[in-house]
Amino acid sequence: MDSMFNYPNTIGMVARRTRIHPETLRVWERRYEMIVPARSETGRRLYSEQDILKITLVKQLTELGHPVSGLAKLSIEALKQQLGQASVNTQSQRTDLANLRLVFASEACRRRWGSELIKYEDLDIDSSNQGENVSNEAVGVSILILVLPTLDLNTQVTVKQSLSDKNCSHAIVICNFGTKAAVQALESEAIICLKGSVTAADIHRACLSFRLDSRFNQRIEKTKETVRPRLFNADQLSRVAAMSTSIACECPNHLAELIVSLAAFEQYSSECANRDLKDAQMHVQLNQSAGMARSILEESLIRLMEFEGIPI
Repeated sequence: MDSMFNYPNTIGMVARRTRIHPETLRVWERRYEMIVPARSETGRRLYSEQDILKITLVKQLTELGHPVSGLAKLSIEALKQQLGQASVNTQSQRTDLANLRLVFASEACRRRWGSELIKYEDLDIDSSNQGENVSNEAVGVSILILVLPTLDLNTQVTVKQSLSDKNCSHAIVICNFGTKAAVQALESEAIICLKGSVTAADIHRACLSFRLDSRFNQRIEKTKETVRPRLFNADQLSRVAAMSTSIACECPNHLAELIVSLAAFEQYSSECANRDLKDAQMHVQLNQSAGMARSILEESLIRLMEFEGIPI
């Protein structure tokens, strides 16, 4: 009787309660031995409430980015502690990232979307609708929301003036009609254009892209600080590469060619990152990796040239 009370849950029931596919549960059991369920007389898996609690905690932590392999052997109490710490970190991040201030260009614009946008905890609606009393540095990202019936090539000047008047750093322009050239001109200035019937959720998503843009730019600057500057210029590398015919060892030649290629890719990946925010994070990583590899090979080339007695 006690056994039936403690292990009433089949794998199908657990899958429905935790919203985890049965095959995923089997993989967690087979690969990580995270849960080793009891078995019925016919061999069916039977899970206790403690098993389900652990599965639920692991799922919540994996959704926050923790690998299953690092969680599988932890006790329920240890998982709860990790989840509690993750919640603290998430709340801290929300506090740090809650500096998205919205300023409406008109009262009509505020009436249309303000009551819905105020429900988003990560948005701060400027009650003054002016923005001049709060510095951009203090709020992080200040966003002007304005509605224009049409867009043309002169709209860019209008929006920039509105940004200055409202003391905002970014803008979301909502319109009904606009030429492709006008939209491209605005987007080249990192101004987002939304067309047609726009909801508060659409505006919120657009605001989040400015946050990502801000964080991405910070990461680029940090990357520039961590990657060492070049130790050789293009002329020096060309001369080293040309020495292969006058010395027995061709390693300096090969190293110089590798460094030239890495430096070129480093610049290319940097330009890609600045051009396309969608895959910006990957290009930042590629840029940083290329810079680190280039720096290592430059130091190796210096040591090799000293060993071979080649003037640097």
